Amino acid sequence: MKKFLVIAVFAGVAFASCVKNEVAVLPEASQEISFEVAKYLPSSSRAEVDFPTSQTFGTYAFYENSGAPGTHTVFMDNVEIMYKVVSGNSIWASKSGQYFWPTQGHLDFVSYAPYNADAANAAVPKFSDSEQTLKFEGFKVVEAVAPALPVDLMYSNKAMSQTSNTFNYGFTGVPTLFHHALAKLNFMVKAVRLDNKDSIAPGEKETKWVTTINSIKIEGIYDTGNLTLTLANDHTAPKVLEWTNSNALNVWNTSTSTTSKEWAQNHELTTVAVVYGQGTSTVAKDYYVMPQQLIDNQQKITINYTIVTTAPNGQVGTKSYEKVDYFNKYHTVDNWELGKNIIYTIEIDPFGDEIHFAPKVIDWEDVNGVINF
Repeated sequence: MKKFLVIAVFAGVAFASCVKNEVAVLPEASQEISFEVAKYLPSSSRAEVDFPTSQTFGTYAFYENSGAPGTHTVFMDNVEIMYKVVSGNSIWASKSGQYFWPTQGHLDFVSYAPYNADAANAAVPKFSDSEQTLKFEGFKVVEAVAPALPVDLMYSNKAMSQTSNTFNYGFTGVPTLFHHALAKLNFMVKAVRLDNKDSIAPGEKETKWVTTINSIKIEGIYDTGNLTLTLANDHTAPKVLEWTNSNALNVWNTSTSTTSKEWAQNHELTTVAVVYGQGTSTVAKDYYVMPQQLIDNQQKITINYTIVTTAPNGQVGTKSYEKVDYFNKYHTVDNWELGKNIIYTIEIDPFGDEIHFAPKVIDWEDVNGVINF
C-alpha cells in the first residue's frame, strides 16, 4: 500500500498598557473619536475584509501636546470599542463614555481584538508608545482567549499623529487595520482514485475501492509563547505604520508547552478534495494555532483510514491503516506563520500493490540410467 501523501498549500491572510496611569489635560473638546475598522487579509492582493460588527475590540491612545513635542501621555487605556448606530449613522466608538478629539496636538492609536477587560490577561498586548514595541507575553492559545475553542487574535497597525476622524474602510474615524496574530489550519481530503479503469485493457473487469478516513489527529503543537512587534515612530504627518515581527521566521517564540487535537468522523472520500468532516459537526476547518517553526519529530499528524476493496471476481476485502508523519517533511509549508490560512490536502491512493507474478521453471534434472542387455 502506498504511503498517504500530504500536499500543503497556503493562501494569503492588545497589549496591557505599560505606561503610567496619567490623564492628558486637553483643550476644549470637539468631535467624538470614532474608528474606521477593517481586518487585514495578508494575500498578494492585500485585500481587507469587514471586521465583524458583533465583536468589540480594545484600544490604546497616547496624546502629544503640540506645545510639548515628544512627550506622550495615556489618553485611552484599554477602552472597549463597539459598533453602534446613532441617529441612523453607523459608527465604531467607545462602548461606555465618549472620547473627543483634542483641539491641539495629536493622538497615536493601537488596537487589538477580541477585547478583554482584564488588562493583565495574556491576550491583551503590552504596549509602550515610547519604546515602539507591542508584545504578547505568555499567551496560550485557547486558555488565554476562550476556554473551549481557539479564536482569532488580532492587533492593528499603529495610527500615528491623528487629529480628526477620516474616511477609508467604509466608516469615518481612526484608521484601524487589523492583522492576525495566529495561524489557522484546514484539512482537505480526497482519494486519488475509486477504481482502476484507467490502468486496465478494454473489456477487463475492474477493481473498485471505497476509502474512508476515520480520524485525523495532530500532536506536539506548540501552544504557548511570546510575540514582539516593533516599528519606528514617525510623527511627520498623519500615517498608518505596520508592525514588524522581531522573529525573522514570522512565528512566535514558543515555549515547550504543547497541545493536540483530534477530529473523528467516518468520511468517505471522493476524487474531489473537500474539508474533512464537511456537513457534520466534526469539521477540520479554521483551527487556530500558534504560529511556529516546524521541526523534526515535533508536530505530528496521524491519519486513520479504511479501504474496502472489491476485486474483479466480486470478492470484498477490508483493511484499516494508521499512518504517522511529521509536518516538517512537506516543504510547501516550512513554518506556520502569522496570518496564514494553511490548507493541507490529504490524498490517499488505494491502488496499493497490484498482484504480479514472477514465473520461472525449475530446469529438468538429468537422471542417468544404464540399460544393459
